[in-house]
Amino acid sequence: GGTVAGVRSQPNMRVRLRSWDGVAALGVISAGGAARWNGSTTDYASLYATETSPNRFTVYGAGQLGCPGALAVTVPFVDLQQGSSGAAVSNLQGFLTQFGYDPQGIDGVFGPLTDAAVRRFQNDVALTADGLWRNEEAVAAQAMVDATNGAVTWNELATNVVGPIVFSTTVNQSTAGPGDVLGVCDAAGAIHHYRGAIELLDSGGFNRVVNDVGIENYLRGVVPKEVPASWGDGGGGLGMNALKAQAVAARSFGMSQHRYSYAGTCDTSSCQVYGGAAQRLSATAAGYLSVEHVNTDTAIAATAGVVRLDGNGEVVSTEFSASNGPRTAGGSFPPVDDPWDDQPGNPNHRWTRIIDADRVIAQYGLGDADRVTTQPDADSLYDGIWANEVALGGASTVSAWSFRNTFGLPSPGFELIPIRRGLSAAASFTMIGNSVGESVAADQSSTLQVLLEGVWSNAAYEVKSGRRTEGGSQPDGVTLASQVPLGTDIVVIELGYNDDPSKMPERIDAVMEQLMDRGVQAVVWLNLSERRSLYQATNDALIAASERWESMLVLDWDAASDSTAADRWYIDGVHLSATGRAEFSMWLRDFLIDFAADGYTPPRPVVPGVPLRVPVLGFGGVGTEGVVGVALNVTSVGPGGAGFLRVWPCGSVEPVTSSVNFVSAGGVEPNAVVVPLGDGDGGEVCVSSSVVTDVIVDVTGAFSSGVVAASGRLVDTRLGSPVVPGVPLRVPVLGFGGVGTEGVVGVALNVTSVGPGGAGFLRVWPCGSVEPVTSSVNFVSAGGVEPNAVVVPLGDGDGGEVCVSSSVVTDVIVDVTGAFSSGVVAASGRLVDTRYGIGPAPGR
Repeated sequence: GGTVAGVRSQPNMRVRLRSWDGVAALGVISAGGAARWNGSTTDYASLYATETSPNRFTVYGAGQLGCPGALAVTVPFVDLQQGSSGAAVSNLQGFLTQFGYDPQGIDGVFGPLTDAAVRRFQNDVALTADGLWRNEEAVAAQAMVDATNGAVTWNELATNVVGPIVFSTTVNQSTAGPGDVLGVCDAAGAIHHYRGAIELLDSGGFNRVVNDVGIENYLRGVVPKEVPASWGDGGGGLGMNALKAQAVAARSFGMSQHRYSYAGTCDTSSCQVYGGAAQRLSATAAGYLSVEHVNTDTAIAATAGVVRLDGNGEVVSTEFSASNGPRTAGGSFPPVDDPWDDQPGNPNHRWTRIIDADRVIAQYGLGDADRVTTQPDADSLYDGIWANEVALGGASTVSAWSFRNTFGLPSPGFELIPIRRGLSAAASFTMIGNSVGESVAADQSSTLQVLLEGVWSNAAYEVKSGRRTEGGSQPDGVTLASQVPLGTDIVVIELGYNDDPSKMPERIDAVMEQLMDRGVQAVVWLNLSERRSLYQATNDALIAASERWESMLVLDWDAASDSTAADRWYIDGVHLSATGRAEFSMWLRDFLIDFAADGYTPPRPVVPGVPLRVPVLGFGGVGTEGVVGVALNVTSVGPGGAGFLRVWPCGSVEPVTSSVNFVSAGGVEPNAVVVPLGDGDGGEVCVSSSVVTDVIVDVTGAFSSGVVAASGRLVDTRLGSPVVPGVPLRVPVLGFGGVGTEGVVGVALNVTSVGPGGAGFLRVWPCGSVEPVTSSVNFVSAGGVEPNAVVVPLGDGDGGEVCVSSSVVTDVIVDVTGAFSSGVVAASGRLVDTRYGIGPAPGR
């Protein structure tokens, strides 16, 4: 974007550590016993300062490693086990974290990770490692806390000290190991190591903690947090160039920031993510986890001092992003396409969230959410999806950034899609599930419960992490099935991940026996993702059980999520990401509403040799009489490979021509199709596929007269010469492919570009008229297959021929799908092109 490389030095970066905003007491440690404060010459293992009045502090020091927070550890003297929750579990997790038995977070939920941490503690103190927290565990834990508190003797070093308090260490800031530099105690007693000095200061009546660190050492904690350091090993080492580029971008961005009076930047994504040097579970923990990495350290050293400069020689604020979506936002720099962003595992390229309309209504004081939508922001400096705003109804709008921050969305590049209830059923519903079910239905704010709000007359969600179909330490599926209210209409079972697959046949039967005894009308059992192959046996057992139990239906979640596009739905092959939770909930919700409305058709793809019969007359607003044809939009979704769909009236022979073409597996490919209807088709349209694929058929219009049957391939230049720019292809129509020779005023064609030499377009028009300026088929790259439906009028001066021109060399296929005996008149011209301001201004 007009910048040039340059070299600049900066003595130090000053980084606001936002996790410590407002802290009244701050402790630091030095693993080598070399911590100092405010220029003192005495070394300490641990120091802390506590505020006694605004900007006045008392400072304490100790010769042992410890944090002041250790004094506040509360050991719970209550019985706890997996499935427990609440403040006592939070206290337990705080103890485990402080003393090196990391439960991977403090959330008040006793799950599998907390269970594993308790077992490690039990092993260390010679108690039975069963994961149960009882009085004997609490007594042993309290003894550890007492011993730790007694081991740290805090000496008062000074009182009434005016801030800032500056903690430092004598170890070399560039060459010392990540765990040997100064460590800062967090509220749970864990340690975060930072190179440089740590300051506790008052800014306008609010305490702030600042890391004063050299720019190159600062980058060692930034670059591996912004991109995977493992990229440096890619391409036989060429991946190091990506890390070098990131180092230059991060250095330039950091140097150009002047955000606060006391610091240039902060340590979160609001500024630039900075993780310091290392993390340690507690002050006394022997090991630590390094944030820094040899690959990124090497890239930073190789580009030392290199920045990007503008025309005035100033360091540029080089904005960068871990994920751009399909295109960068623009703004200060020209926007560019980013096709490499679309990686299956990238959770930010394409994401889904569910927002409760009630939250939107409450947030903005609305009467309803019916008119809340996304629309282009005419005043935005940005580009494409990044240039939207949210319309709240009337003239009221909020920025996409504001809406994103309010509702915790990953980015401001989103589209709001209303999901309407669609059904209020006088039916009772129960869901029994494990951790996957808990992630989508734990409470009223969970995605599935939001989507099913108001659908059922009664609904119960019995979902808990670690639950088995039978057995285990908490109520299992069999027990809960025996407690389902009598006569429940629908029970959804999401169990099996925690069970031995070999035992599932009898366990499924045990659940079904209980549900049948309770008079349950229908049981929908979700199968398991086979991203872990061991679950195939469980899925086989479910299919076999559905043949034994008439009221049991197996819903195929494995197939619904078995594509590379769904990689971003998963965390570990079983548990769901935020996008996965939203997609899973919408998938299950759509099925349940169809099922409850008695409009249920088992989900099934179209397979080769078995056409899908689609009723048309009387559906989607199409009348039951006087209909001679329909306009459809037919879409292939997630095909198993390259192939095509054919669409025709069921009463006639399947054509040899295709209606929709797709060139690879897993995509979504639509096309418009005009299909005549006659007496012998039963009001149905047939769809066949050359490969296994899901199919969507939408009706967009119906014809009451003028459409007659025609089907056939008019031309395929692959059998001859391709179309070249400047030489239109003339395609005879009248008398070919079932088109009559008289009384034809227009034809419906499917025109396909095959293997073009590059990006370009086709134009299609009646040969007797002037070539239009508008395109009929567009393609964005070389070598693909791109079809489109085209309706072409015919008149006296065209000789019964249709002309096709191309902007690049390409083969062309032209198939006829129908003919019009009346009702089609010539028209050609571009009505709107928002790229160039052609057409009406968008509504505000």
